Amino acid sequence: MLLDRSRLPVVFIRTDADEETSINDQIEALLEERRPFVLVTDHAPDGHGDETQEERKERALFFKKIRDRMRAYCRGMIVIDGGRPMSPAAKLAAVAVGKAFGFAIVFAADEEEAERKGRSLIGSRDDAWLL
Repeated sequence: MLLDRSRLPVVFIRTDADEETSINDQIEALLEERRPFVLVTDHAPDGHGDETQEERKERALFFKKIRDRMRAYCRGMIVIDGGRPMSPAAKLAAVAVGKAFGFAIVFAADEEEAERKGRSLIGSRDDAWLL
């Protein structure tokens, strides 16, 4: 996976791209910048069915470790759904993730709509001037 930062403050999680640096290390580096951002992914919140129990545990521990910094800097997550209806399980997972991190999770049909919504989320906060 790759964090595509070419359109900061909108950051795309590219699940189909390979990167030598682990996704966790890429997220840590992004958080170290201490700048507001929005994450965009085409990976559904409930799309971890192929993970082992150990991988789930590792992911949960990582997110627990970064939770406070995510709340401070991440203004939201946008899931590109291609205009397809999301399953009830995916919607529940999105609500749970959003509550856990304290930010909105919204859906978009494509990257262009996701970027527009992401910039809107950034602009809706009082600290948008930091960018």
